[in-house]
Amino acid sequence: MEPGAGTAPLAAEAAGDGFLSLLRLSLNAHGLLLSAAFVHVLGFVLLHLVVPGMGSKPGGEILAGILFFSVPAVLFGLMGFLFIDMAIHEKPDHPIAALLRRMKSVLTDPVRMANGLPAALALVIFMYVFTMLKAYVPVINPFAWDQTFDAWDRALHFGYRPWELLQPILGYWPVTFLINLNYNMWFVVMNVFWAYYAFLANPGVERTRFFLAYVLIWMLGGGVLAVLFSSAGPCYFTNLGFSPDPYAPLMAYLNEANGHAPIWALMTQNMLWDLHAEGSAFGGVSAMPSMHNATALLFVLASAGRPRWLRVTLILHCAFILIGSVHLGWHYAVDGYVAMALAAGLWWIAGPVARWWEAARAVEDYRNALAGKV
Repeated sequence: MEPGAGTAPLAAEAAGDGFLSLLRLSLNAHGLLLSAAFVHVLGFVLLHLVVPGMGSKPGGEILAGILFFSVPAVLFGLMGFLFIDMAIHEKPDHPIAALLRRMKSVLTDPVRMANGLPAALALVIFMYVFTMLKAYVPVINPFAWDQTFDAWDRALHFGYRPWELLQPILGYWPVTFLINLNYNMWFVVMNVFWAYYAFLANPGVERTRFFLAYVLIWMLGGGVLAVLFSSAGPCYFTNLGFSPDPYAPLMAYLNEANGHAPIWALMTQNMLWDLHAEGSAFGGVSAMPSMHNATALLFVLASAGRPRWLRVTLILHCAFILIGSVHLGWHYAVDGYVAMALAAGLWWIAGPVARWWEAARAVEDYRNALAGKV
């Protein structure tokens, strides 16, 4: 992901091809990603058929909610990338007008839309299934791993819980506020990344590898492992009925810090548990593995070979996501360790698979169309 990284050729070539014809070829070229989305849906449907207690959730409401948030998020991510690119390379005298022109140029470019819409479709499907599945995790497999993960944390950290080791360093409300700010910035970083790869990056192995690793992380991490190792997280230890609660002092500190500056994690944690208790489809609670940590490392891995400032920024963001996931009570440290190992492994696997797919006939036909050869 590099500002100014050769996106112009994609927009310039194949402009004469009809949009629908190009979109058809693009759908075929994105067949690997769309097939993975189909497998994800099929797996959820089969699970719904064989697991007792998986009642009907308002799927239409969830889909509408995802679309309601996804479209503005993609536009915001696209705008964020274009603004950074413009600020670094162009430095126009009238940045707002220049940014609007660039946004219009991308959104009205039939080639970029044909290239990006299949990827966007696949990602919306993935997030739809993930949201549905996350709400069903404790139905499929009731929370049973929290005490185990707590014990593993203590075993790996010399008899201490990681939050206890971090507290003397981080236990000051301004520090906690900044850590929470970085944690929430994950949503911005994620949307910038996939908006870039969907609509701006040229087709190729790098783009396919990113999307393949991204969807596999959500499928295996947010789906399979989340169900197998069903857990709620440290912030819900008391809610799960465990006593004494070793995380009560941490949550008391976070509530005290919230009196000085907004600690948004607390509001979100309370909201999610209330929705979970109501049986809402939006009340997904799941700790293992941490999707924040897995995808934050993916962004670092995808930035290899990019400008040093970008890579350093993403490494720091990833490191503080891991720290924040523990300090804010969201996760046990092992949630982050497993998530990062998963992301690294899937990134490695996605490399040869992406190279194999990019040699497929459907992808070759699409490249020829972009090059104006058909």
